[in-house]
Amino acid sequence: MKLFSRRPARPANTGYSVIDDQLSISGDINTEGTVRVDGRVEGSLHRADTLIIGAGGMVVGNVEAREVVIGGDLCGSLDVSGRVEVQASATVQGDIHAAAVMLQEGGTVHGHVAIHPKGS
Repeated sequence: MKLFSRRPARPANTGYSVIDDQLSISGDINTEGTVRVDGRVEGSLHRADTLIIGAGGMVVGNVEAREVVIGGDLCGSLDVSGRVEVQASATVQGDIHAAAVMLQEGGTVHGHVAIHPKGS
């Protein structure tokens, strides 16, 4: 019998949470995982590794994340260390600060967009 057996390393937090289209939340989100919003979330600050807002989803409040994909509505500013994707069905009312931004034809941004590549 080994006293100090090697255990496999646990993977990093890879949680995936879904706020479905029947759910409305008042409060802040704070996770190191991924959150998909198909319903409505209202708060002052939402933090996640990855935030996905579905075509029918709505997020009210500022967002800090590594990556954000917006298909629905966002009312608040974005501070993203990586990439933001604004899909054709999306509306953003707020400023975007990110390393990279992709705006699909039809998507709208009512605010300033500042792109700061990683490492600068």
